[in-house]
Amino acid sequence: MFFESGTLLAQAPARPNSAAQAAAAPQTQRSASAGAVGIVTGDVEGTGIRMASDLARLLDSDNDLRVIPIAGKSSLLNISDLLSLRAIDAAIVQSDVLAYFLKTGRQPNVQTRMLYIAKLHSEEFHVLARMQFTCLQDLNERRVSFGPRESGSAITAEAVFEGAGIRPDVLYLEHEDAIDKLKKGEIDALVSVGGKPSRAFDRITHRDRVHFLDVEYLPSLQQSYLPAIITKEDYPELVAPNESVGTIGVSTVLFVHNWHPQSERFRNVSRFAEKFLTNFETLKGGTFNPKWREVNIRAPLKGWTRFQPAERWLAANAAAKAQTVASPQAVSQLKTMLQNFVESQRGSGADEEELFNQFVRWYQQQGTQPPPRQR
Repeated sequence: MFFESGTLLAQAPARPNSAAQAAAAPQTQRSASAGAVGIVTGDVEGTGIRMASDLARLLDSDNDLRVIPIAGKSSLLNISDLLSLRAIDAAIVQSDVLAYFLKTGRQPNVQTRMLYIAKLHSEEFHVLARMQFTCLQDLNERRVSFGPRESGSAITAEAVFEGAGIRPDVLYLEHEDAIDKLKKGEIDALVSVGGKPSRAFDRITHRDRVHFLDVEYLPSLQQSYLPAIITKEDYPELVAPNESVGTIGVSTVLFVHNWHPQSERFRNVSRFAEKFLTNFETLKGGTFNPKWREVNIRAPLKGWTRFQPAERWLAANAAAKAQTVASPQAVSQLKTMLQNFVESQRGSGADEEELFNQFVRWYQQQGTQPPPRQR
């Protein structure tokens, strides 16, 4: 007998063939699952699975915790899996998918059945188009793949194109199919949401006569998305030297199932949350994914409740937050963030004052207050 979630298959224990085995089975089963926390993320090529693997590498303990990354198919399905599959305790999902999920009403009382530990990294919105198209507006009535229907890429693409007033001829293709069709000239562009540099673009280069298009950070997008930038350092074979592409990013969020406080699953998830937060700074260095460096574990998620053990940890460690914000490293990081933000908006037509105000709104979404502007 098998259960399936995303691409992971797990086999149930075989039936005991003796009285001794039958008597020992419950103890063996408890020890095998003790401290286990299953995390469903994006597909095997996505950033989420690499982030979950980092958590497993850092937090796994022989005594009390085992983190099991599980490759899923989309943020929308990850939410359904978290709420319905027994193997899943946690999920990494795109923040904009949450509003879509609520709107569809697929699961009753979803905001009480799943709680968040922290916002994680952002995933960039990539629009890869044939070379003759120079801006997003050029894709009006053109054949554009948004990714599989109801995937995170498709949900974000629908919001971005609608906000910009652009109506392409939308196709909902698997990414690999879209790449092949773009190379052959059978479609005009494709959309993919993923943390840069995304492995989704390993099979295509500028020699295929394609490039990334800028995505303007419109007011209609500023409540749900962040400014982002794509450079040659991210994609050496797709971005020219000294060129940058302005786009948007969507936050990802680490959610957990709201298990009963007296249950073993709740204790497992509580242990996971506390160890993750305690060891978070370690994830910003070494050989861990560089996306950890942009995570602010204190950033709030409007409309959702933080997992209580995580909330208690953050309150107990408030002093560490103040020291971090005041450190020279934090000041340097803030300057870099502002520089990248302004660079991402180059050519948008906004003046300096408007750009700074946009940066303040974005920075406030990270859960901290920006310093006053110096004149």
